[in-house]
Amino acid sequence: MKNLKFTHYFLFIIITTAACGSNAITSSNTEVNVNTATSQPAATPADGSAAAQIPAPELLVADLYKQHDANKSPFFQKKDRALVDKFFTKPLADLIWKDSNGPEGEMGVLVFDPLYDAQDTDIKDFAVGKANIKGETASVMVNFTNFAEKHAILFTMKLTGGNWKIDDIKYDKLGSLLKMMKEDFASIPKKDSSSNGEFEGKYQVGETTCTVKPVKMAFEIKWAKGAGTEMFFSKGENTFESEESDGKTNRFVFDDENYNSGTFYRRDGKTFTVSRIR
Repeated sequence: MKNLKFTHYFLFIIITTAACGSNAITSSNTEVNVNTATSQPAATPADGSAAAQIPAPELLVADLYKQHDANKSPFFQKKDRALVDKFFTKPLADLIWKDSNGPEGEMGVLVFDPLYDAQDTDIKDFAVGKANIKGETASVMVNFTNFAEKHAILFTMKLTGGNWKIDDIKYDKLGSLLKMMKEDFASIPKKDSSSNGEFEGKYQVGETTCTVKPVKMAFEIKWAKGAGTEMFFSKGENTFESEESDGKTNRFVFDDENYNSGTFYRRDGKTFTVSRIR
């Protein structure tokens, strides 16, 4: 009888242990499956969370002022086009870049501080407002006082390439930066398309023609008729002169800085009208 009870007890322990072991394995497998099912690649946003990762429009405006005040502004930038594109949509970025990289010595459109609508500044009470977002457009108001005068500047923005960018800056007195720059560039006279601003190409000289080619520090002149090939050298004041022959030279003297028209003085004293053909 004792042996029978012992046998039953021993069987009970084996069955119970086996059952517990079975539950532990099942629980472990379930945990792995759950983790595998719910995990996602790091680059895959879940439930539209990608939109929440885009910095708010007002943060871009605040950063623009921060960089501008630290002399790292995208305005007046001559080397880093990417810095301009970081803050502005392409139409405005193109104009800002063009204005900064115009002809040397010429004054651009931006003769004032474009972020403070002034030439001199004493800024106080500066504040960047919260963006008003409507779909893929937004507006951000910036308020400040400059020399005790209150100003409000409105930044209109667009969602471009997954990031907010400034599309225009509207001042409380001057109007729109985009409109202002477009109008100023449109008013600049276009240069003659036939001129490249260099003494080269084909010219009509009296009744003959010549072809001019820059060669190192000189200009090679090939005549259609007459002397064949000559070398001319710049003498300043829009003048190009040949080497001397019997103490005399041939000279081109242009009456415009683009070398489109002028007079050719031949060494025998005769003169001929010069005009650029192409």
